[in-house]
Amino acid sequence: MKKTFDAVAFMRMRREEIDREDAGLTWKQKRERARQTLEKDALWQRLRERSVQSTPPEIMTAREKTDMD
Repeated sequence: MKKTFDAVAFMRMRREEIDREDAGLTWKQKRERARQTLEKDALWQRLRERSVQSTPPEIMTAREKTDMD
């Protein structure tokens, strides 16, 4: 089966492009740039108010071993 699209190669290439675009920026500037990019994203606009509530793991209690164990 021949691949028509290599996602890993694409992401590596895109990461290199982003690194070149961000060269010389401070962490704060990079963060602001990412925020501004997200604000323009249609998917982010639809999902930004959603939150996922994590369910706490069941509490496990230890019990003493009895003769019946």
